[in-house]
Amino acid sequence: MVKAHGRGRGVARGIYFLILVGGALLMFVPFAWSLSTSLKGLSQAMTYPPIWWPHPFALQNYVKIWSIVPIGQWFVNSLLVASAVTAANLVFDSLAGYALARIEFRGRTLVYFGVVSMLMIPFQAVMLPLYILLKDMGLLDNYGGMIAPVAVSAMGIFLMRQAFLALPQELEDAARIDGAGRFRMFLQLSLPLVTPTLLTLALMIFLASWNNFLLPLLVANRAALWTVPLGIVMFQQEYFVNWPYLMAAAVLATLPVGIVFLLFQRWFIRGVATTGLK
Repeated sequence: MVKAHGRGRGVARGIYFLILVGGALLMFVPFAWSLSTSLKGLSQAMTYPPIWWPHPFALQNYVKIWSIVPIGQWFVNSLLVASAVTAANLVFDSLAGYALARIEFRGRTLVYFGVVSMLMIPFQAVMLPLYILLKDMGLLDNYGGMIAPVAVSAMGIFLMRQAFLALPQELEDAARIDGAGRFRMFLQLSLPLVTPTLLTLALMIFLASWNNFLLPLLVANRAALWTVPLGIVMFQQEYFVNWPYLMAAAVLATLPVGIVFLLFQRWFIRGVATTGLK
């Protein structure tokens, strides 16, 4: 009976494993097709039925795009904006999350539900008023307009609040007895204990900012300020799309975020697990 039960669990795990592998392969297919197209000549990219294995490999596509458009400047812009947005979110989201988790004040629950409700509002719904506000503040067509609107994240506040709530209250009580103030308890006691969550938040915000298309499209009018996702559109013309060049630029755009995720995936999984985020 025990052997049958163990065999049944083994079969179930095998089925789950096959489902996960199949899902992973299904998710990898679009990237594999992009990589294949980026290594084709224009005639091969337009061939029907499509071919997966380019012959010969058109590696010059990755070289030519650097001379056709200022993609190097776009990478610098994306890195500057994503880094600034990530740093701002780490500061403001952690402060707000700590206040909502540890500081008793009137209307705290109402403020928390107001923050959570922001997760249900799509960016498209606030694009027009945001554009008018940025115009009145003189933040159009500069880096500030691409950083300020996303310097705080409702998701980040929620994530940090959950992390601080998971810490034992007795730690702060002991620190308070030793004479520590509120900010010292936050900076030297609570914040180091939620390092995995901070790294998870940093990774999420960096990836979201790097891939953001609508906000730079709304703010940046000059090509010198474009980010990589916005600049890739340059390869799409009204009646013609150079698919090999476009896919080569898209593959290059995924490399930084892929490297960042591979470096911090262990912390990302740990942060998600410790905060109970599903």
